[in-house]
Amino acid sequence: MFYAEAVVKPLGDLYVTVEFGDELSLELNFRVIALDRALREARVAGVTETIPTTRSLGVVYDPLTLSRERLVARLRELERSATAVRAVPSRHVTIPIWYDDPWSRECAAAHGAPNNVALLAELNGMTVADVIRTHAGTDHWVSAVGFTPACYQALPLDPSKALTAPKYQRPRKWTPERILCIAGQLTSFYPVASPGGYQLLGRTPIELYDPKQQNPVFRDSPVLPRVGDRHTYVPIDEATYREIRREVDAGAYRYQIEEDTYRLDDYLARVEAMKRGRSGT
Repeated sequence: MFYAEAVVKPLGDLYVTVEFGDELSLELNFRVIALDRALREARVAGVTETIPTTRSLGVVYDPLTLSRERLVARLRELERSATAVRAVPSRHVTIPIWYDDPWSRECAAAHGAPNNVALLAELNGMTVADVIRTHAGTDHWVSAVGFTPACYQALPLDPSKALTAPKYQRPRKWTPERILCIAGQLTSFYPVASPGGYQLLGRTPIELYDPKQQNPVFRDSPVLPRVGDRHTYVPIDEATYREIRREVDAGAYRYQIEEDTYRLDDYLARVEAMKRGRSGT
């Protein structure tokens, strides 16, 4: 559901959240991004940090500089323009993935779970090759970044290629680093070794989190993913994985990132086309 008016909720003495709805939606995420940009451009004194997520914007503020009442009033003013934004800057990032890799297989087996990609194939009425082809067959929109550094959530931009996946009934005690994963229709990522419950898709040889900021791509931040990025996942084999990993370790890998703009209407047109196809009109 989309809220007719954004709901502003206090979260303690230093933080409010602005919620635009209660569902996963690219259109809601556009509103979040638009309000985030407007708030940054307004340079509101007392606002110290913003945290865009899929359906809400977190705003951290200094109550000694800015009262909650004045902050909420300013957010209301800026929010009116958020629904009008139809295009936003969007980097296109290409990420190589070794789907159904041995680390993911070992991790699943160690936790008493079936091969995760094979399970996805069964649940979605596909073959393993179909799962890989489908997941890699559309760009994925990064709608939130957080939880651990460079962990993110991403929505498929072609809804006809959306896979469905359940979480583990019991979360894993560990997951290898650099693992791509999925739950519901959201693709996510384990940048560091950590517990988790998303189904494991594959492993990338490149870093999306570099606390030492050794590669030039991390010059401005140790975290690569940004809300509003579009990811293209490219299936690779073992030989390519190991070759790229050697380049990463040597500091010689060149990340494939293009600055671009994405229009919301392009996505909505795809959704409408899919609906027409299902109805046969």
